[in-house]
Amino acid sequence: MPYRAIAVVTALALLAWTLGLPAWIHSAQAATFSQISDTLSDSDLGVDSAHRIQFTTTNGMTGGQNLRISFDPTTTAFDLSSLTVNDVYVVQGATKVDAVGDCSGSAGEMYATINAETIDFTMCAGDTVASSTTMILDVGTTTGGNLIANPGTAGSYVIQIGGDAASTAQDSGDTRVAIIDDVTVTASVDTIFTFSINAVDEGVTVNDDTDTDTTGTSTATSVPFGTVAPNTDYLMAQELRVSTNALNGFSVTVEADQTLTAGNNATIDEFIDGTGVSSSTLWTSPGGTLGNTDEYGHWGVTSDDNVVSGADPDLWGNGEAAYRGDFVQNPIEVFYNNTPVEYSQGGQGVGSTTVGYRLEITNLQEAAKDYTATLTYIATPVF
Repeated sequence: MPYRAIAVVTALALLAWTLGLPAWIHSAQAATFSQISDTLSDSDLGVDSAHRIQFTTTNGMTGGQNLRISFDPTTTAFDLSSLTVNDVYVVQGATKVDAVGDCSGSAGEMYATINAETIDFTMCAGDTVASSTTMILDVGTTTGGNLIANPGTAGSYVIQIGGDAASTAQDSGDTRVAIIDDVTVTASVDTIFTFSINAVDEGVTVNDDTDTDTTGTSTATSVPFGTVAPNTDYLMAQELRVSTNALNGFSVTVEADQTLTAGNNATIDEFIDGTGVSSSTLWTSPGGTLGNTDEYGHWGVTSDDNVVSGADPDLWGNGEAAYRGDFVQNPIEVFYNNTPVEYSQGGQGVGSTTVGYRLEITNLQEAAKDYTATLTYIATPVF
């Protein structure tokens, strides 16, 4: 009989093991949230970042239960010290109230508590969150408010939802976030700036000057008025061309080293009558007053580019040419554009302009064969 009893007990033990009895008597474990994620607004080292935490419940939550979010529970890598309850939002799955005293009895209310390294969400008494509910919780926003400071060391960090001893939620789960150095993308673009002075033929209208077209042909290096007769308008011009990729475009100025001066010290003076007028003025003939040598003859400058920096849009006239005489030992802007430009695509006043020089004398202008002045153009890219 004893041997039979032992045999029966042994047989029952083997049968129970075969049928999986140990699986019937293991300790109960909390269910795991599904679809857990934490999306950071910035994953760089040591910077402030907003967190969007999303998960789907398995068992849901009931009144009084506490759900704890732990930011890397084994360390103090994340800094939550600037957070307040006003920086925490329940975006989906429940309704956030400010504190337990604000629970109104509406379904699905919870309130937040900020701790050193954790945030607790507690269900209001009598409220619930159903199973299979997708919850979205925001900590900070990208548009303002306080944020969580990222760790200063690169690595993968655990974000734990539930699972903490202080959490009484039925479900729990972990996700991870990667804190890494930002990637710096660099590039360089060489400066492009080409400037040329070009000839203008005879018979060309400059800046809508209806009085006279160009009376001769210039070159890139000369403006040859030739022999000029009294009481006759003379107009010569040069075309300026610019191509540049400078962010703020370019500026071109011109100045003469002296007024037109001969070897005998006779001068053809600045427009008007030697005054070197600095405001745009329609062409006026020299006064020709005997004894006033400034009125014997004068010359001035105009440009097809009306819009120059910081000046009246009508500086060089609007529909009719205006002239200035203050360009002797004084650079004045004759060409400007405030964006990158390609000459071949720019057109008049953008990639090119025509600068005109007009001259007129009276019968009193002193005779000389060597009146001369040197023009200097200065072209500057603006970055």
